Amino acid sequence: MKKRRDPKDNLKGLMKMVFMTALAAFALAGCSAAVTEVQGNRDPKELYDTGVKAYLDQKYGDADANFKALMENHPLSAYAIEAQLMLGDVCYAMEKYDDASSYYTNFVALHPAHPRAAYALFQKGMSYFKDMLSVDRDQTNTKKALFVFQDLVMAYPDSAYRDKAKELIGFLRRRLADREFYIASFYFNVKNYKGALARFRDILKDYPEVGLTDKTLYYIGVTYMELGEKGLAKDTLTDLISKFPDSPFVKDAREKLDQG
Repeated sequence: MKKRRDPKDNLKGLMKMVFMTALAAFALAGCSAAVTEVQGNRDPKELYDTGVKAYLDQKYGDADANFKALMENHPLSAYAIEAQLMLGDVCYAMEKYDDASSYYTNFVALHPAHPRAAYALFQKGMSYFKDMLSVDRDQTNTKKALFVFQDLVMAYPDSAYRDKAKELIGFLRRRLADREFYIASFYFNVKNYKGALARFRDILKDYPEVGLTDKTLYYIGVTYMELGEKGLAKDTLTDLISKFPDSPFVKDAREKLDQG
């Protein structure tokens, strides 16, 4: 006959299991506390150097952890300032551009006279630049990048990033002009000629230097024709032919004028 198990044995086993679980939890908690204590006691230079090495080795998670520990445990250290900038670089490398721009923004706001402030501002602009959408979509980040690079040129005219910032300003202004032309063309194609005309005019007014003037003049002339404004159409197309004789739109402009 099978011997019945004493209920007391079950109770003893349960108590033993509870005791072992509690012991394991205590050990883990102690281990976590020890790690936190050691992390807090690490020298700020050691944290910074370890973070930089991890960043250079593309171990971005480790770099992030070291720089954040440095800022949290040694906020008054000179290395904490550098860590803030490096956190921006880590986020940028990980393509977390929103987080990167936030770190760069805070760095420039708190340390505008720092030797690397111009770099931080340039990287802030590049964070928005990297997050730009195609010309048929929202251009908010394009505008943000443009404003940042314009600020850089104004605030740090002698920085090594000035010339590149100016080059990017030209590119971004062309992108915004292309966006306006995209919208104007949409209005034109759906026969909303008044809406198209307003957009085409804005391109001439706001972006005269980006290389779209001849193309825009042609479409303004054609739009006037569609609106029945033959006199304005003739003046506009004649202006195009006179000012841009080498434009690829001159031939079409002449044909439109010949058609009356």
